[in-house]
Amino acid sequence: MPRSALLRGFIATLFAAALGIVGLASPALAVPDFQLPFLCGQKWQLNSWGHAPALDMVKEPDQQGTEGATLLAAAGGTVDRSFWHDNGGNVVQIDHGGGYFTTYIHLQSRAVSAGDKVERGTVIGKVGKTGALSNDHPHLHFELAYDSDGDGHASWGYAGSERIKPIFNGVTYGQANGMEWDNVESHNCGTVSPKGTASVYGVLSDGRLTYTAIDAATGKRSAGAELSTVSLGFKAKALATLNYNTLLVTEDGGDGRLYRVDVISVRDGVTFSPPVLLGTGWTHDLLAYDGSNYLFGIADGALRRYKLTAGKPVLADITGNTLIGTGFTLKTLTATGPSWILGTTSAGALISYKINGAESWQRYQLRDTTWQVFDHLLSPGGGVYYGHRNAEGSVHRYFDENPLDGKGDDLYGQGVVDTEGWTQVLLSAYPDSVTSS
Repeated sequence: MPRSALLRGFIATLFAAALGIVGLASPALAVPDFQLPFLCGQKWQLNSWGHAPALDMVKEPDQQGTEGATLLAAAGGTVDRSFWHDNGGNVVQIDHGGGYFTTYIHLQSRAVSAGDKVERGTVIGKVGKTGALSNDHPHLHFELAYDSDGDGHASWGYAGSERIKPIFNGVTYGQANGMEWDNVESHNCGTVSPKGTASVYGVLSDGRLTYTAIDAATGKRSAGAELSTVSLGFKAKALATLNYNTLLVTEDGGDGRLYRVDVISVRDGVTFSPPVLLGTGWTHDLLAYDGSNYLFGIADGALRRYKLTAGKPVLADITGNTLIGTGFTLKTLTATGPSWILGTTSAGALISYKINGAESWQRYQLRDTTWQVFDHLLSPGGGVYYGHRNAEGSVHRYFDENPLDGKGDDLYGQGVVDTEGWTQVLLSAYPDSVTSS
């Protein structure tokens, strides 16, 4: 029987008994940067057949090498399920955070168990033809799902489940039945990983300071959130972390007061000296320090750059007030390296800028949509990005293998730090505290 007939027969009765809740999702959080779940550079054919948005995948050319092919995690996360299903055979499902799940079906073998932490590119099994509904034809049946009912799992395998259109390397597939995509190349090429501890400072709505340490490799908090018992004494508008114990904070007021805050300790709570007033006229909505002398600020769409000549600056140590340009209508701002900044727009774009000087910069749009959900974006260096969604208090982590290349094809999601609890109105990370190798 030809392959098309086999698979269409498979589709007709696909997983009628699979677990799940009926209803398609309307995802609210930024979609992780999923990559094709195969070795870097391999090319695969994707076909929706009659079960869009789910996809069947066979290796190019001519399906040779499909059976036994190495299967990789499409993005970082936690294995939610790894089990045998009579119709699906060997099945693995991964929770990528933010409600997103991937499900891999008909596997020859499984290399992970429920609860395992995986990164993008982690080997999770091999492609096979197990389960009654594989029709003994080697292929990967793949589904991306969004947990629309919030039960912490994702239903799969049948029309009306929580599956949604898959996205690989920023391209959407599975829009309709009977669609085929040939020679889709895998960019699942992760070769580096972050190392170090991200030191994150925050300000609560009552003016108290917070400190949290996050292991950059695992995304787990290693300290905090530690809280101060006293307030800054003013309503904070923008925050930049200069080093482990020095912050710059602007006041939300007409004269734009700029303060330096010297942190004394972050053990058993945050203690700090009374804020030092440095000057006025700092009406910036956003601040970011690049860890290498330059402080960036945005006010009314105008981006300015200042040079810092001391680790604990007074006003005389903040020099070179340079107007870089206008039209920088960013919702969030952080720095990713010397003279590099990163921000999001209210429309959801993720944009990186290389700053050269007055009226001189390069703009790189890494993502077109979905990043509008974040209220804060912060980077401790090393290509690690954290997105904070204030509405639910969640923090999501991302890794950019080369944050200074102006490209988004090596940027991918690594799940969540916390799904709730981050109620800070401002957040900033100590730059250069994380590296990658």
